[in-house]
This record gives sequence, C-alpha cells and structure tokens, in this order.
Amino acid sequence: MWTGWINLILGVWTLISGLVSGLQGSVNYIIVGIILAILSFATASKKWQGIISGILGIWLVLSGIVAGLQGGANLIIVGILIIIFGILLGVAKGEKA
Repeated sequence: MWTGWINLILGVWTLISGLVSGLQGSVNYIIVGIILAILSFATASKKWQGIISGILGIWLVLSGIVAGLQGGANLIIVGILIIIFGILLGVAKGEKA
C-alpha cells in the first residue's frame, strides 16, 4: 500500500528529527502527527499496523502540544516504530476488488 511507504518516509523524517536538535520544534511534531494520523486511519482501517501508526500520529500531536513530551528520545522511538509499521504496511497485499 502506498500509505505504508509514506509512513516509512515520515518515520525516517521523525528519526532524523530526533537526532538533529534544530528540527525538534513543536510544529514538526504536530504536522507529522496530523499527516500520519489522517493517512493511517483513513486508508489502513483494516490493518493493525495502520491503527498503531495512527495512534503514534496522535501521540506526536499530543507531544507537540505538551512541552514536557518534546525530546529527541521521543522522536527516535516513534520514528523507529513508524519505520517498522510503514514497511509492514508497504509490503502488505491489498484487498482485491
């Protein structure tokens, strides 16, 4: 599924953001979280990887709003998880019409 590959790209971006302190702004959390949540919930509703990716997107939005949750470790962990679930979604076979 194409959403899995977009999730993979967002996961790599999130991982890079966790390693580069200049990219760890709250706007980054919120934008990536919203895109991730919308794509994951809207297109992968029957796949458990999509549901988990959507929850991670909501977590990123909350992390962007609550200042105490912003940090490199948060982005690194979420980025790695998004990469894993993005690959799993990307190689998953789609439903036949």
